[in-house]
Amino acid sequence: MAETNVSGFSADLAQIPNVIVSASKEKIWKLPVIEKNQPIYFVGMGSSFYAAQDVARQLRSKGFLAFAEIASAITPQEFPANSLVVAISASGTSVEVIKFLENMPANIRTIGLTREANSKITKLVNEVLLLPIAPETGGVSIWSYRATLIGLFQLLEQLGIAPSVKQSCEIASKQIQKLLDSKNQWIESFMNLTTSKDGIWLMAPAERSGSALQGALMFREGPRFSSDGCETGDWSHVDVYLTKSLDYKALMFTGSQWDNQAVEWLTNRNSSFGSIGTYAKGNTASINIESGDLLAQMLSELIVPEFMAEKLWQKQ
Repeated sequence: MAETNVSGFSADLAQIPNVIVSASKEKIWKLPVIEKNQPIYFVGMGSSFYAAQDVARQLRSKGFLAFAEIASAITPQEFPANSLVVAISASGTSVEVIKFLENMPANIRTIGLTREANSKITKLVNEVLLLPIAPETGGVSIWSYRATLIGLFQLLEQLGIAPSVKQSCEIASKQIQKLLDSKNQWIESFMNLTTSKDGIWLMAPAERSGSALQGALMFREGPRFSSDGCETGDWSHVDVYLTKSLDYKALMFTGSQWDNQAVEWLTNRNSSFGSIGTYAKGNTASINIESGDLLAQMLSELIVPEFMAEKLWQKQ
């Protein structure tokens, strides 16, 4: 991947609608159907791990034995004999993923999900699934994160858990293009959330927690701006304390049953916050992102913090 650079990042953002439609036309997940009694472990770091957590949660919601494991963990050290391990690394060179695979018992079936056909992880797994994307020119994982979601959601579609991935990507592509075309009409209100020396704090429902984590990463990886992500319900247990001592500014991906609890705290503490979702919540900024299709929403809503990060980066 290229070194991080804002000009490439901007060019990559403009191509997202085309990238996700193109990726959805390829059959990424080419494996037979997994059984409910078959443990499946998704292993990765950073963006790969964020995507894996949300997909594993969807599988568990339907009774599958699905787990997301950060590759740097010492555990698990033993696996049931019928386990399937899916190692995710877009570059195929994540040293933690490689180490995890090197320590795998020989009898466990392993899959590599990567965009690089000749990368190191492809030599350590039984089968390889390729992400049909090129490396990002800006060096930030905005294509690979979405391609990983698309590939893993093809598994959910295969199992009847998710609707047509192609249709979801078409919805997302149109939504993102609409936001690209109208950026100048909404971006400045959201940039008011980036004026604090204390950074910006993101939250999202458990089912889309990757949006908060990946969104926060965009601020850190590009403009090197302080940011972190949290699950909305948990926010009231772990992040709320900061609203009392910081110039706290939040970005909320709406849709959690605990939105109102967080909004009440933010309002009572006079904190500025923006909302991304299907109804206006933010006291500083808000924008509508269509819901009803989980994958389409996850692919689309990240464009807001991505654009915010781009604008901060361009100012440097």
